[in-house]
Amino acid sequence: MHWLYDPGLCSQSNVLPASEASHAKSLRLRVGEQVSITNGLGLVATASMTSETGYEISELQQNNQRTPRFHLVQALAKADRDELAMQTCVELGLSSVTPWSSDRSIVRWDGKEAKNQTRWQQIAIEAMKQSQQAFLCEVKPIATSKQLSAVGTALVLDPKATKSLTDFMPLSEDVTLVVGPEGGISDAEFQLLEEKGFQRVRLGTSVLRTSSAGAAAMAALQFALGLWA
Repeated sequence: MHWLYDPGLCSQSNVLPASEASHAKSLRLRVGEQVSITNGLGLVATASMTSETGYEISELQQNNQRTPRFHLVQALAKADRDELAMQTCVELGLSSVTPWSSDRSIVRWDGKEAKNQTRWQQIAIEAMKQSQQAFLCEVKPIATSKQLSAVGTALVLDPKATKSLTDFMPLSEDVTLVVGPEGGISDAEFQLLEEKGFQRVRLGTSVLRTSSAGAAAMAALQFALGLWA
């Protein structure tokens, strides 16, 4: 069953917004075909298509968000690796992502902050629909190291850390994961993050790419919590 996104979804809704119409048309949905429609805030409608963009709701359900809620701080990276990292984490159930302009980030958003934030949000919408989730990941404004803040169990991934993920169990209701760029996190940034309450943690013996480290950490923690059962 295909999933669609309507931020204004309610019991009286019967037509997709213009922002979602082109996606629905590209799916070539037939009249009578069932779809799921979410508002990204937990509300999901089971509906039958009445036209290319029209639908009739047969069931409406409000879902509760699972905990812990995961928040990713993703350093900007070249070759769209930052976007790939964010997309994969959204598919795993990410609650929010903060693009991070770190010391060693090659990519910069100077003058394109709003445009790139909108692009990341659209990627998050598509990933939410693809993974059939009821909650939309929030893409927050780009931040510098000084602007970052620790939320809940706050971890910064560091291959040289002495502690592993299991050392931080049980987790709080919110978990923040910080992933550095290709060149790694500078010593000054590590010090600043630790002063803010972040703790260093390693992921096994491998050194992962910036595009895969956050997703690996999320998956490992979710498995340890039994969320993949």
